Amino acid sequence: MARPGPPDGRRAVLLRTALRLSVASVIAGLCLGTLSVTVGLLDHSLGVLGTGLGVLADVAGSAVLIWRFRVERSQPHHADRVEARAAVLVSAALGLIGLVLAVESIRALIAATHPGTSSLSLVAAGLALVVLPPLAYLKRRTATALGSHALRGDSTLSAIGASTALLALVGLLLFRAFGWWWADRAVALLVACLAAAESYSVARAGDD
Repeated sequence: MARPGPPDGRRAVLLRTALRLSVASVIAGLCLGTLSVTVGLLDHSLGVLGTGLGVLADVAGSAVLIWRFRVERSQPHHADRVEARAAVLVSAALGLIGLVLAVESIRALIAATHPGTSSLSLVAAGLALVVLPPLAYLKRRTATALGSHALRGDSTLSAIGASTALLALVGLLLFRAFGWWWADRAVALLVACLAAAESYSVARAGDD
């Protein structure tokens, strides 16, 4: 059954916008994700690591969406099929992020390990916080206009990256100011729960 959507001319414009946003998300995400994962591992900051993992998952989701929107532009009759497949892959990326962060957060809380205090962690989280919110907003707005559950899920990946960056900054500052080593770990665990919930939501929506 065909999904309701805007008129063909308007949809063509929205598809071009969605494709450009997906390409921009891949380019920005590769840079930010690599930086955040590297810094998070070196500095033992799960908040920053979670930011990087979220961004790299967003890269994977955006790469899938580049394929999805290109297929619809050239073969509109396949739109529903590729939308459903893209939603499954984006949902899987969200679920994987939730699982990895949950396991690492629980392990770190049990072991009582502390994040580092490198300024690079603050820089990495700050950069993600500047870049990701606009991408998340624009993708969510375009997804609503297109009626695309896959793009909505991908916008959530960007939003999770932005939220994780903000919470990572808070966690690191709390650790520096008060020695609350667990704040960074608690942040990562919270984001893991949010990612798992959104993964389920996207999967359910994609089945409708």
